[in-house]
Amino acid sequence: MTIASNHSEQRAPDQTLAARALADLISTPSVNPGIYEAAIAQRVARWFDGTPAEIDFVDTLLPGRPSVAVTIKGSGGGPRLVLNGHLDTVPVDDEQRWTVDPFAATIRDGYMYGRGASDMKAGLAVQIAVAHTLLQRSQKVKGDLVLHFAAGEESGEPGTLGLVQAGHVGDFGVVTEPTQLEVSVATRGLMMVHIRINGRSIHASRAEAGLNPVAKLSKVLDAVFGYRTKVLETQHPLLGSGSCTPTVVKGGVKQNAVADYCDLYLDRRLVPGETVAAELEKLRGFLEQVRREDPEFDYELDHLPYPFEPAEIPTDAGLALQLQRVAGRVLGTPPPIIGTPFSCDVRNLVNDAGMEAVTFGPGDVAECHCVDERVSLSQLNDAVEVLTELSTEILG
Repeated sequence: MTIASNHSEQRAPDQTLAARALADLISTPSVNPGIYEAAIAQRVARWFDGTPAEIDFVDTLLPGRPSVAVTIKGSGGGPRLVLNGHLDTVPVDDEQRWTVDPFAATIRDGYMYGRGASDMKAGLAVQIAVAHTLLQRSQKVKGDLVLHFAAGEESGEPGTLGLVQAGHVGDFGVVTEPTQLEVSVATRGLMMVHIRINGRSIHASRAEAGLNPVAKLSKVLDAVFGYRTKVLETQHPLLGSGSCTPTVVKGGVKQNAVADYCDLYLDRRLVPGETVAAELEKLRGFLEQVRREDPEFDYELDHLPYPFEPAEIPTDAGLALQLQRVAGRVLGTPPPIIGTPFSCDVRNLVNDAGMEAVTFGPGDVAECHCVDERVSLSQLNDAVEVLTELSTEILG
């Protein structure tokens, strides 16, 4: 990556406001499930003490799990820009395999390490830094800058949706999830499918008098893979096909007893144009064929709570092209316009709020949810400069 020479930030990469904010956020655990978001929500709000920013704690999940909206009012007459990110992180598994303390914000070789460094406390730190840059200017922009710090995204919970429903919306939006500073206009959806094969429990020595759901599993998998073949036929220009992956099988309580039921879970990734409801019904059609061929086959089909619908805006949308142009000035080379294979809350900005919104932020999705999670500090600071310039252009 070629870095342009007109950076406004001359401090060492680990001493910028964004880096200090990131260290503060990493050192405040917010794992989901676990500690959740109460402490980090207060931490974020403290970054705006003594400023004219308006803070709104929005409780849409369980008590003690607030999302936070921060609004910096402009002088009036301009559009509103939303920068969105989530407060929660995945838990720390295999802590003994980490070479650093997951919550110490260790800096090594130009990277800051810690749980949430890339997903996505770096994005939150960028939002804080952009806001402070605008607050410190003597002349206000015309439009309002709205920051979302949402609870519950890692579990698909409606933190961002709650902020949208509370009126914290705008004309344009940028979700600061990790894209390595590439401009994403499309994102996959996610549905965790649950299939329960019902049986009739009995001692295994008299298995013929029961109904063994495990014995039906092969037929169900055949149906799933038949459905998967159809899934792969649908191609998206940026994301390719969706996917359907069996991930978990559970059944039985004792080795010498026929199980009452057998559960199968699927990870179903959707591309724009597909919907959760329609795809569940398509899968049901394949399972109904099994039932027609085997009258003893009995099943239940549903999905786990809080699925993600896919989302997209046109590749030539004004916001996407403007962000690409601004990033090109800062970075030296315009980043590509892409689709992201993961799911995120851009769905709520596009699908629920009707906003023109993209995903753009520091970090690499390959370094999320993993041991020794990290983010590049130079990329962090580049993101601040890009989004500060974008905010200034949009807000006027």
